[in-house]
Amino acid sequence: MKKLTLFLAILFVSVLCSACINNIAIQELNNKAQEFMQKGDIQSAISRLESSVDLDGSVFETRYNLGVAYISAQDFKKARTQLEEAIKIKPDFADSYYSLAVALESDALKILEDDENDETNVEVEVVDSQGDETDNLKNISEEDAKYLVNTLNAAVDYYKKYLELKPQSDDRDEVAAQIKYLEETSYNYAKKYKLVKNSIEVPDDEG
Repeated sequence: MKKLTLFLAILFVSVLCSACINNIAIQELNNKAQEFMQKGDIQSAISRLESSVDLDGSVFETRYNLGVAYISAQDFKKARTQLEEAIKIKPDFADSYYSLAVALESDALKILEDDENDETNVEVEVVDSQGDETDNLKNISEEDAKYLVNTLNAAVDYYKKYLELKPQSDDRDEVAAQIKYLEETSYNYAKKYKLVKNSIEVPDDEG
């Protein structure tokens, strides 16, 4: 499985004074969280940011930074929730879409890692691939396959939105390559598990 190459591009953003002019505590909590992240103390950073959200959940920087911290802690579902909230507050911030895409991608591909490490995994009945590109795919449950495909598709959409908002980004080629990889992975699992209606349309094989 291809490993994430984009993760290091996710960074904290500083809290603007104008964003929390009525609550200096929010800025202090965010700054302290950033210090903890730099030291590698992710849980302490998350604790500070959660306290900041409790004080005021409408501050974009807090929601975004908490999402980034959750990604670092590999709690991808919580990361998704926070980043979706950040996007609602500030929909034109490109890096929110990038970070959300990373969270979704990581969450989806974790299914394959979990399957790889599961000694109780058994073979499941799938479509006869007849020697095509699906032969080397993991055998996972149909439920996991649906989640994998739909979540990867969502990640692709958010990566594309990131490039739309940031067309001159230095990592454009790298992100484009990641999009291609995720689209291929999604397509192949959709084809293997016949997920035409559940996810993406798989073209019929030509006779």
